[in-house]
Amino acid sequence: MTLAKPYHSSRILKQTIWISPVIVGALLLGCSSSTRNRSEKAAPIPFVFRKLELEQKKSNGDPDWILSSPEARYEFSRRLVRAKLPSGVLFSNNKPSFKIRADYAVVFNDGEQIILEGDVQLQQLNGQKILFKGERLRWQPKYSRLAMEIQPRAFDARSRITATVAVLQQDTNDLTLTSPVQLYRWKDKLALTKKPDTAIQAGKTLWNLENGALTAEGPVLGQRLDQEGVVLEQLKGRELNGNTLKGMITVKSPVIVTMPKNKGLLRAKDTTWNFRKQIISSTDPFEGLINKIQINGEKFRAELNQNTVIIPEVCRIKQPGERLFSRQCRWNWETDEILATGDVRVERDDNNQITEAQKLNGSIGEKGALIFSAPGNKVRSELTIEEKANGQDQTSKSSQPPVLF
Repeated sequence: MTLAKPYHSSRILKQTIWISPVIVGALLLGCSSSTRNRSEKAAPIPFVFRKLELEQKKSNGDPDWILSSPEARYEFSRRLVRAKLPSGVLFSNNKPSFKIRADYAVVFNDGEQIILEGDVQLQQLNGQKILFKGERLRWQPKYSRLAMEIQPRAFDARSRITATVAVLQQDTNDLTLTSPVQLYRWKDKLALTKKPDTAIQAGKTLWNLENGALTAEGPVLGQRLDQEGVVLEQLKGRELNGNTLKGMITVKSPVIVTMPKNKGLLRAKDTTWNFRKQIISSTDPFEGLINKIQINGEKFRAELNQNTVIIPEVCRIKQPGERLFSRQCRWNWETDEILATGDVRVERDDNNQITEAQKLNGSIGEKGALIFSAPGNKVRSELTIEEKANGQDQTSKSSQPPVLF
């Protein structure tokens, strides 16, 4: 038995369910299994429908949403519908935008508010095609607002997001996630049986499902993980903004990037993380620390898949008793190798030694010191040798000719 489609007023503020006297009689005969006499004080028995279909239209006649159920109970006195296995479609710009389904639904005041419970799913039909899941969804059609209140989760082809509460403003495609918010991303495609390769934790988050714009309050913690879930590198910052369609976020200063297994650390200003290429970069000056070795430069780019930090402009390295200056540096934190190129100059306190070359190779030794060499490359070195006799200097530093080799 099918309920006639509801009558729609010219306003969209309220939906009214209309039932003709003929249908009421049919419902009483076909849907009610008891004909016992009741007193006027007895509570009315709700009508049971074999099929229920609710539809809301906008003031211009365009469809707003449709909700149907194979079995429902309607209580006239409370204007309340209880439905099993509800499913429906939400419209935007006269086109389907979301599909919705659940185990149960309660419709209050003829559609002013709808509660969906059980296995609740909200599938975006366009754009990023995000799938939302949860155990309870509070839907207010009048305000185009859907709030997933219990265990909200969002999925796309490669990502999963969890939060305390997820609120979707359907007319603007803005999704607000209540802290704590966690994002997990897989390298190829979503595989919940495998560990994600990227994890991000943040505070309250605003995400536009149409254009991909993303902003989040801090503190922000981003991590790159191996297949066992061990942290390879991590990034901490104050807050973030970015775009999920572009696969990039920018973490706001102050930012700290660490390589826990190799004891490397970078202190930077605003830093961008490209998830697709797994590159972390900053165009602002930064400071780095590898054990006792200090590194700084005008900007950096960390290629995570190559375990390499590149300093493309003005590289400066300092360790006890030694300083290096060059145009560019490249550090591999897995092999502890450093390559300096372009007008390289090394100053050593011992004998005031100065070494110049176009390229120097370096490696971090067992004691954490950086040792440079230049195999096959032209090197110019200058040092001052002081000779002493009976505790007295025989020659001054300035009188000694440089030693070249």
